[in-house]
Amino acid sequence: MKFFFIFFSLVFLDNHCSGSKINQTTISFEYSTQSRGSYKNIKISKKHISVVNKRDALPNTKTCSEVHWNKLLKAVKPIDVENMSNLKAPSENRFFDGAAIAKLKIIYDGTAYESQSFDHGNPPKEIEVLVKEILSISENIE
Repeated sequence: MKFFFIFFSLVFLDNHCSGSKINQTTISFEYSTQSRGSYKNIKISKKHISVVNKRDALPNTKTCSEVHWNKLLKAVKPIDVENMSNLKAPSENRFFDGAAIAKLKIIYDGTAYESQSFDHGNPPKEIEVLVKEILSISENIE
């Protein structure tokens, strides 16, 4: 009986805590990376995933699956989006062409929250899960 009570409590609390309701129609994600010889821009909304692999190229667009969208929402929940611009990059290889320059932007209710630039492949820990999820999703549509 205790097991069922604990299980029910955990399920209820988890659903309640994750209940910081995100308006799914007004949130989108954008990840960009660029260097002298490379460029990539990924935009993801609830309906579409768009990837541009070269400057001035047309986007490769596909429908965003519910599975991918839910993974993104789960990855964004622990992030303090309003303070994302204050996150420090863990390395500085982009300053001497040792890594491409990357940025993450989250647009929510018409407001854009953007990170400082960081090395592609080495984002700040606070946004690492979300960045990896965005990159993983984008690789599946190319």
